[in-house]
Amino acid sequence: MSPRYENEPHLSTTGTEFVDSSESGSRTGRRQGPTSGRRRSGSAAGLIAALGIGALVLSGCGDAGSTTSEADQASASSSETTGDSKQLKLPSGWKHAVGTTDFQDVQADSKLPTTVTDGTGTEVTVKDASKIISAGDGISSTLAALGLKDKIYAAPNNSTSSAGKDAPEHFEFSKQTGTEGLLALDGSLFIGDNTKRHGDVAKQFRDAGTDAVVVDDQQSQAKKLQAVADYVGAHDAGTKLVDKLNSDMDAAKKKVDKSDLKGHKVIQVTATGAGGANSVAGTGTPGTEMIENLGMTSVGADSGLRGLSREFSNEGILASDPDVIVMAESDFESWGGEDGLWEAFPTLKETKAGKEKHIVVMPDAQIRYSSPELGAGAEALAKAISEF
Repeated sequence: MSPRYENEPHLSTTGTEFVDSSESGSRTGRRQGPTSGRRRSGSAAGLIAALGIGALVLSGCGDAGSTTSEADQASASSSETTGDSKQLKLPSGWKHAVGTTDFQDVQADSKLPTTVTDGTGTEVTVKDASKIISAGDGISSTLAALGLKDKIYAAPNNSTSSAGKDAPEHFEFSKQTGTEGLLALDGSLFIGDNTKRHGDVAKQFRDAGTDAVVVDDQQSQAKKLQAVADYVGAHDAGTKLVDKLNSDMDAAKKKVDKSDLKGHKVIQVTATGAGGANSVAGTGTPGTEMIENLGMTSVGADSGLRGLSREFSNEGILASDPDVIVMAESDFESWGGEDGLWEAFPTLKETKAGKEKHIVVMPDAQIRYSSPELGAGAEALAKAISEF
C-alpha cells in the first residue's frame, strides 16, 4: 500500500462485469462464484487496486528464514503457517530468500460494534465483520494472520495471497465500471487499502447502508497492520502482529550491521508495475521502506522515483550500478526466467549486481506489498545479501 502509484487502476463495477486494465494487465470477465444478496445502486465512481498482502509463508529452516539457489531449493513445510512461497528453479548464483512466519498465537477476539476513524478521516462504527469485502492482498493476508480468513467474503479476482484466492466471491478491476457490482456482493464490511482510490468507494458503501473503512496508505507498515485489526475490533491481536513485525525488523537490522551492509545499493524491479509495465520501485512502496529501514540504499528512491515507476531509463539503471537486484516470485515467473529479466532491463545485466549475479527472489508477501510477513522478509533478505 503506497501513497500513489503511476497510472493507478480505478476500480468500479457495473452490474457484475469487470475489466482489469490495472497493474497486472488488461482482462475482462464477470464476478466469480454465485451471485447472492440484494442489488443496490451505486454511482460510477471509485477504484480498487491490489497491493496486498500474501498469506503466511514458511520455507526452509533457520531462525531468520532460508536462502536457496538452484542447487538447494528448500521445501516449504505444510502447516497452518505455510502459504504462498513457491518452489522455483533459479539460475545459478541467484538466491531464493524466504522468511519464516508463524501467526498461530495471534487469534483475534473481535469486539463489535467499534467506532474508528479511518484513513480518510471519517468516523465509522463497524457493526458486522462477518462478510468482509477486501480491497486487496494486503487486507486479505492481514485478516488471515489475525485468524479471520473465514470472514473474507470477497476479494479481487487477481489475488495472489491464498487468503484472497480462497474467498467465496471474486471480482475484477476496471477504469470504466462503477461500484454497483461491488455493492451487489452484499458484504457486511468493505476495507479499502488506499485513500485516493477507495475513499469514494467507501462513501458509496456507507450511503448504501454497508460499513466501509479505508486504510491510510501513507502510514508505516506497522500502522497499516494495526489499522486493519482496529477496524474489525481486534486491537490486541493487531498489537501482537505489530510486535512480531518490529521484532523481525530489529533482527534484520542486526544482521545488516553485523555484515557491514549499510549503504548497499539495492534495486527492486517488477514486471507488473505502473500500467502493468516493467518498473522500478521507488518511494512509498513496501520494498523500499524495508530496504531503507535496514540501512541500505533503495536505488529507486535515491533516484527520485515514486511508487512502481517505469520512468527510469536504461542509462539511469546502468549509472546507478546497484549491488543487489531484488524481485518478487511473481515477477520472476512473469519474465519466464533470467532472459526475460535482461530483456525487460537490458542494462541491468551490465551492472555490478548483474555481472556478479547478486540477485534475490522473494515471496510477493515479503517484498512486493504490505504484509505481516515483511519483517520476516527483511530478515531473509539481509541473510541472503550477507551470503553473496
